[in-house]
Amino acid sequence: MDNFRRLISLTIFMTYMVILAGAIVRGTGAGLGCPDWPQCFGQWLPPVDITELPENYKDIYKIDGKTIADFDAFKTWTEYVNRLLGALLGVMVLWTFIRSFKYTDKESNLPWYCFGLLLLIMLQGGVGALVVSSHLKPYVITLHMILALCLLFGLQYLKKYCDDLDNFGINFKEDKANLPVTKLLIGMGVLQVFLGTQVREQVDHLTRDTMTATADTVVSQLGWGFYLHRSFSLLFFGVTVWSLIRLYKHDITGIAFKRGILFLTLIIINIGVGVGLNYAGFPAQLQPPHLFIGILAMGVLFRQYLDQKGTLLN
Repeated sequence: MDNFRRLISLTIFMTYMVILAGAIVRGTGAGLGCPDWPQCFGQWLPPVDITELPENYKDIYKIDGKTIADFDAFKTWTEYVNRLLGALLGVMVLWTFIRSFKYTDKESNLPWYCFGLLLLIMLQGGVGALVVSSHLKPYVITLHMILALCLLFGLQYLKKYCDDLDNFGINFKEDKANLPVTKLLIGMGVLQVFLGTQVREQVDHLTRDTMTATADTVVSQLGWGFYLHRSFSLLFFGVTVWSLIRLYKHDITGIAFKRGILFLTLIIINIGVGVGLNYAGFPAQLQPPHLFIGILAMGVLFRQYLDQKGTLLN
């Protein structure tokens, strides 16, 4: 089963890469770099120069009745690479499903779980198409992000499950001392990701859609959601430190404590990036790392939860 577990690990890595690519797309404003889906300007290989498009391309590729921006090769290819990575991830999830039938002797329900992940990635692709056709509607983008996080968690669960199958007979005990705190952190983390997507959409609305704010004035025009997101990060940091203290006292193996140190480090770095976003007027260069580091931290935290939960086998 080692090859199957390596395939899952590679798929988890690719999921992170797709999330990073999506963050870059959002940070560079390349979300409508390809105004149609699944093709890009009606082509499977996008244009590299405006001369490859008809003169009335802005009318042809109107989105939701709105005329698209001028052609930008960088934004077009940024969005297209994001789609290619997403398609590759879909193929990898499909291959994981196909390969799972080889291990039904160890777990008969394994293909069913992998099929659920396949349905999830298909739904994610459909929502990705809706992001374009809806002209980057905020609630659709938020759903797209939440589904990506669900896929990441699902793949991590599958990896832990297969690890347990290969170590059947070892007594995995639930960490009752630290598990409740980890559950609390996961809930807070998901809420923080959601609040962050709302802040990002409000920034887009003020600086891109209505053009009523600039880098110097955008923070002053953000609503309560921004201040809640900013203040909540301090509470999140405090609970993380509390969790680490508990791990130091109760973690027998030391593995959970080391993972807690990694999680805290990622949180501190991300708070620093958030401070940079706040005082620099949300520059595009800092937006992708802020999202990606946050997702990395959530991945570490969810693996911590799975380990503290103990065995996933009946």
